[in-house]
Amino acid sequence: MKPIRHLRFFARGAAVFPVLFGLAACGPQPTLQVPAEYQLGQKHFHRICANCHGPDAMGKTTKAPRLIDAEYLPGNFPDEEIRQTVIEGTGKMPSQRAKVTDGEIAEIIKYLRYSQKSAGIVEDPDEEEDEEDFAAVEDAVSPESP
Repeated sequence: MKPIRHLRFFARGAAVFPVLFGLAACGPQPTLQVPAEYQLGQKHFHRICANCHGPDAMGKTTKAPRLIDAEYLPGNFPDEEIRQTVIEGTGKMPSQRAKVTDGEIAEIIKYLRYSQKSAGIVEDPDEEEDEEDFAAVEDAVSPESP
């Protein structure tokens, strides 16, 4: 009779495991469809980042900031800085190095940049010109050191 008990335990465990595994894998799912060349990045983002940054990187009621925001455009937050943040973490964000490869990070960044553009969030070229003009005026006005 003992072997049957073991089989019952195994059968019960085999039935419970997929349910528990399924619940553990239930992170936020994407709500937006993206072109095929960005789907891999979207998949990796939702596997690694969406629990904190929200579905489609929109933040909303999450503990981490939304990444589809002007603050995270390349001029403010370059791709290399995103990569380093994912690998090393920050004061609030733990390193994700054990969960992601360099290739997956590149795909995530590509997906984020596409998502920013598709949301209409683009860098303002006039702002860059204004900064250059300000720097030129500042150089012209500031006294030269001897």
